[in-house]
Amino acid sequence: MTAATNKTEAFNGFSQWIGFGNRGVIADNDPVEQEKAMKFNALLTNAVIFHNAPDIAEIVRQLLEEGWTIEPEDLARILRT
Repeated sequence: MTAATNKTEAFNGFSQWIGFGNRGVIADNDPVEQEKAMKFNALLTNAVIFHNAPDIAEIVRQLLEEGWTIEPEDLARILRT
């Protein structure tokens, strides 16, 4: 339960950090517009996270080609953060 809560809090913190436009403040009083702003921000956050996956895979591939040893625990650590 704690791990799931921590991941949610990390996502929310990253989402807030990545927020754009009016410093993340939703100034519109229309609930539909507020929901759109939140969903667009979550979409942007997920896109950045998704974009990191192939970048990490490429770096791991390069390290393996250079002769580095990468243990499964090392990769698991990346997934836990």
